[in-house]
Amino acid sequence: MVIILLIAAGISTIIAVIDNEEGLLGYVEPLVILLILFANAVVGVWQESNAEAALKALKELQPEKANVLRNGSLQEIDSINLVPGDIVYLNVGDTVPADIRVCELKTPTLRVSQASLTGETVDIQKITDALQKAEVVQDKINIAFATSLVAAGSAAGVVVETGMKTEIGKVQSEV
Repeated sequence: MVIILLIAAGISTIIAVIDNEEGLLGYVEPLVILLILFANAVVGVWQESNAEAALKALKELQPEKANVLRNGSLQEIDSINLVPGDIVYLNVGDTVPADIRVCELKTPTLRVSQASLTGETVDIQKITDALQKAEVVQDKINIAFATSLVAAGSAAGVVVETGMKTEIGKVQSEV
């Protein structure tokens, strides 16, 4: 599209030079085309910088460490090293390092703030029961989503998705 507009501006300029009857009015059309192209470039740069800022903010939500059961012992590892199938322990104040299927409650309830993903202002109580079918993120009440904050309780769960395959990762890829 930009190339076509540049060609049109060039042709219009050539016509204005050859057909000098209109004077400066002949240069209005190519000038308007070039101004539109400039405005388009400015908007494109602005949108790109906003998208980069949004991606940076989303990446900052990701925790650096996770408590995981490996080789029969509880270890603190870098979140980036989590893989599906790892058993992760979540406690009050933890940021969930991956999408985790809650398997065992260590306290009577587990409440998670998933406002960073869904925008919900109320903490969501998570359960260990299997769900038949959940179409939307809000219906997956047995999954603690990456970047969510554990507001109350503690639990153990199995990592089901990591990185860009998590629900927040899907949001990041759309940005």
